[in-house]
Amino acid sequence: MAARRRPPRLGRRDAGSGLVRRSLVLRTNPTVRQTQAILVQLERALRQRGATTDRAQAGELIFRMPPPWRLARVGWLGLITRGIAMLSAWGGGPWRVSYRLYFGALQALTGLITLSMVALGWGWPRLALLSAVLALWIIGYGSLHLLAAHHFRDLLSGIMTDVLQRRTAPPAEQASAPATSQQPE
Repeated sequence: MAARRRPPRLGRRDAGSGLVRRSLVLRTNPTVRQTQAILVQLERALRQRGATTDRAQAGELIFRMPPPWRLARVGWLGLITRGIAMLSAWGGGPWRVSYRLYFGALQALTGLITLSMVALGWGWPRLALLSAVLALWIIGYGSLHLLAAHHFRDLLSGIMTDVLQRRTAPPAEQASAPATSQQPE
Protein backbone atom coordinates (compact mmCIF):
# COMPACT_ATOMS: atom_id res chain seq x y z
CA MET A 1 0.00 0.00 0.00
CA ALA A 2 1.43 3.36 -1.00
CA ALA A 3 1.99 5.97 1.68
CA ARG A 4 -0.35 8.97 1.43
CA ARG A 5 1.22 12.38 1.09
CA ARG A 6 0.12 14.87 3.68
CA PRO A 7 -0.99 18.26 2.43
CA PRO A 8 1.32 21.12 3.34
CA ARG A 9 0.20 22.76 6.54
CA LEU A 10 0.37 26.40 7.44
CA GLY A 11 3.36 26.53 9.76
CA ARG A 12 5.57 29.15 11.34
CA ARG A 13 7.65 29.53 8.21
CA ASP A 14 4.52 30.24 6.13
CA ALA A 15 3.18 32.92 8.46
CA GLY A 16 5.06 35.79 6.86
CA SER A 17 5.94 34.37 3.48
CA GLY A 18 3.56 36.35 1.31
CA LEU A 19 0.69 33.95 1.87
CA VAL A 20 -2.82 34.70 0.67
CA ARG A 21 -5.39 32.33 2.09
CA ARG A 22 -8.94 32.80 0.80
CA SER A 23 -11.94 30.84 -0.34
CA LEU A 24 -14.85 31.20 -2.74
CA VAL A 25 -18.19 29.73 -1.71
CA LEU A 26 -20.11 27.89 -4.41
CA ARG A 27 -23.70 29.06 -4.79
CA THR A 28 -25.09 25.59 -5.40
CA ASN A 29 -23.96 22.19 -4.22
CA PRO A 30 -21.95 20.67 -7.05
CA THR A 31 -22.15 17.11 -8.23
CA VAL A 32 -19.09 14.89 -8.05
CA ARG A 33 -18.57 15.41 -11.77
CA GLN A 34 -18.71 19.20 -11.34
CA THR A 35 -16.18 19.19 -8.50
CA GLN A 36 -13.74 17.33 -10.71
CA ALA A 37 -14.56 19.59 -13.67
CA ILE A 38 -13.74 22.71 -11.63
CA LEU A 39 -10.31 21.35 -10.72
CA VAL A 40 -9.67 20.08 -14.26
CA GLN A 41 -10.59 23.47 -15.76
CA LEU A 42 -8.38 25.30 -13.22
CA GLU A 43 -5.53 22.89 -13.94
CA ARG A 44 -5.96 23.45 -17.71
CA ALA A 45 -6.05 27.25 -17.30
CA LEU A 46 -2.90 27.23 -15.18
CA ARG A 47 -1.07 24.90 -17.57
CA GLN A 48 -1.92 27.22 -20.46
CA ARG A 49 -0.14 29.91 -18.49
CA GLY A 50 2.97 27.75 -18.07
CA ALA A 51 2.38 26.39 -14.56
CA THR A 52 3.26 22.88 -13.50
CA THR A 53 0.44 21.16 -11.63
CA ASP A 54 0.07 18.16 -9.37
CA ARG A 55 -3.01 16.47 -7.95
CA ALA A 56 -1.98 15.56 -4.41
CA GLN A 57 -5.30 14.32 -3.00
CA ALA A 58 -8.85 14.14 -4.19
CA GLY A 59 -10.14 17.68 -4.43
CA GLU A 60 -6.69 19.31 -4.20
CA LEU A 61 -4.53 20.92 -6.87
CA ILE A 62 -0.98 22.12 -6.25
CA PHE A 63 0.61 24.42 -8.81
CA ARG A 64 3.91 26.19 -9.33
CA MET A 65 4.36 29.06 -11.73
CA PRO A 66 7.50 29.03 -13.90
CA PRO A 67 10.46 31.21 -13.00
CA PRO A 68 10.24 34.80 -14.32
CA TRP A 69 12.75 34.22 -17.12
CA ARG A 70 10.64 31.31 -18.49
CA LEU A 71 7.25 32.95 -18.17
CA ALA A 72 4.91 32.93 -21.10
CA ARG A 73 2.55 35.86 -21.37
CA VAL A 74 0.60 35.14 -18.19
CA GLY A 75 -0.07 38.67 -17.05
CA TRP A 76 -0.37 39.42 -13.37
CA LEU A 77 -0.54 35.73 -12.41
CA GLY A 78 3.20 35.59 -13.03
CA LEU A 79 3.72 37.31 -9.68
CA ILE A 80 2.43 34.20 -7.90
CA THR A 81 5.21 31.73 -7.10
CA ARG A 82 3.10 28.74 -6.15
CA GLY A 83 -0.26 27.84 -4.71
CA ILE A 84 -2.74 25.23 -3.57
CA ALA A 85 -6.43 25.05 -4.49
CA MET A 86 -8.74 22.73 -2.58
CA LEU A 87 -12.42 21.97 -3.16
CA SER A 88 -14.33 20.82 -0.07
CA ALA A 89 -17.28 21.30 2.25
CA TRP A 90 -15.58 21.62 5.61
CA GLY A 91 -17.64 20.70 8.62
CA GLY A 92 -20.81 20.18 6.59
CA GLY A 93 -20.85 23.81 5.49
CA PRO A 94 -21.32 25.02 1.93
CA TRP A 95 -18.99 23.80 -0.79
CA ARG A 96 -16.08 26.14 -1.36
CA VAL A 97 -12.81 26.39 -3.23
CA SER A 98 -10.12 27.35 -0.75
CA TYR A 99 -6.78 28.50 -2.05
CA ARG A 100 -3.38 29.58 -0.79
CA LEU A 101 -1.10 31.73 -2.89
CA TYR A 102 2.59 32.30 -2.20
CA PHE A 103 4.53 35.30 -3.50
CA GLY A 104 8.14 34.31 -2.79
CA ALA A 105 9.63 35.78 -5.98
CA LEU A 106 7.82 39.09 -5.47
CA GLN A 107 9.08 39.23 -1.90
CA ALA A 108 12.64 38.46 -2.99
CA LEU A 109 12.54 41.17 -5.66
CA THR A 110 11.13 43.72 -3.22
CA GLY A 111 13.77 42.70 -0.69
CA LEU A 112 16.57 43.22 -3.22
CA ILE A 113 15.20 46.63 -4.14
CA THR A 114 15.00 47.46 -0.43
CA LEU A 115 18.65 46.47 0.12
CA SER A 116 19.81 48.54 -2.84
CA MET A 117 17.68 51.46 -1.66
CA VAL A 118 19.23 51.26 1.82
CA ALA A 119 22.75 50.99 0.37
CA LEU A 120 22.25 53.98 -1.92
CA GLY A 121 20.37 56.05 0.63
CA TRP A 122 22.55 55.34 3.65
CA GLY A 123 23.46 59.01 3.91
CA TRP A 124 19.84 60.17 3.82
CA PRO A 125 18.03 61.21 6.97
CA ARG A 126 16.78 58.04 8.70
CA LEU A 127 13.13 59.08 8.59
CA ALA A 128 13.33 59.73 4.83
CA LEU A 129 14.97 56.33 4.26
CA LEU A 130 12.39 54.57 6.43
CA SER A 131 9.57 56.37 4.60
CA ALA A 132 10.98 55.34 1.21
CA VAL A 133 11.29 51.69 2.28
CA LEU A 134 7.75 51.67 3.70
CA ALA A 135 6.40 53.28 0.54
CA LEU A 136 8.15 50.61 -1.55
CA TRP A 137 6.60 47.77 0.46
CA ILE A 138 3.14 49.29 0.69
CA ILE A 139 2.81 50.73 -2.80
CA GLY A 140 5.07 48.36 -4.70
CA TYR A 141 4.71 45.00 -3.01
CA GLY A 142 1.23 45.47 -1.55
CA SER A 143 -0.43 46.69 -4.72
CA LEU A 144 1.16 43.98 -6.90
CA HIS A 145 0.27 41.34 -4.31
CA LEU A 146 -3.38 42.42 -4.27
CA LEU A 147 -3.53 42.72 -8.05
CA ALA A 148 -2.21 39.19 -8.65
CA ALA A 149 -4.52 37.73 -5.97
CA HIS A 150 -7.47 39.53 -7.55
CA HIS A 151 -6.67 38.15 -11.01
CA PHE A 152 -6.38 34.60 -9.61
CA ARG A 153 -9.72 35.01 -7.84
CA ASP A 154 -11.32 36.25 -11.08
CA LEU A 155 -9.89 33.27 -12.99
CA LEU A 156 -11.19 30.83 -10.39
CA SER A 157 -14.58 32.55 -10.15
CA GLY A 158 -15.01 32.42 -13.92
CA ILE A 159 -14.20 28.71 -14.02
CA MET A 160 -16.60 27.94 -11.18
CA THR A 161 -19.40 29.94 -12.81
CA ASP A 162 -18.90 28.23 -16.19
CA VAL A 163 -18.94 24.72 -14.71
CA LEU A 164 -21.91 25.30 -12.41
CA GLN A 165 -24.00 27.05 -15.08
CA ARG A 166 -23.73 24.02 -17.33
CA ARG A 167 -25.79 22.04 -14.82
CA THR A 168 -28.43 24.71 -14.35
CA ALA A 169 -28.84 25.39 -18.08
CA PRO A 170 -31.90 23.65 -19.50
CA PRO A 171 -31.06 20.80 -21.85
CA ALA A 172 -31.34 21.67 -25.52
CA GLU A 173 -34.45 20.44 -27.25
CA GLN A 174 -33.69 17.56 -29.52
CA ALA A 175 -34.88 18.37 -32.99
CA SER A 176 -35.78 15.03 -34.40
CA ALA A 177 -38.47 13.80 -36.72
CA PRO A 178 -41.12 11.55 -35.28
CA ALA A 179 -40.18 7.92 -35.35
CA THR A 180 -41.52 6.17 -38.40
CA SER A 181 -41.29 2.63 -39.43
CA GLN A 182 -38.91 1.75 -42.23
CA GLN A 183 -40.93 -1.29 -43.19
CA PRO A 184 -43.36 -1.11 -46.05
CA GLU A 185 -47.01 -1.15 -45.12
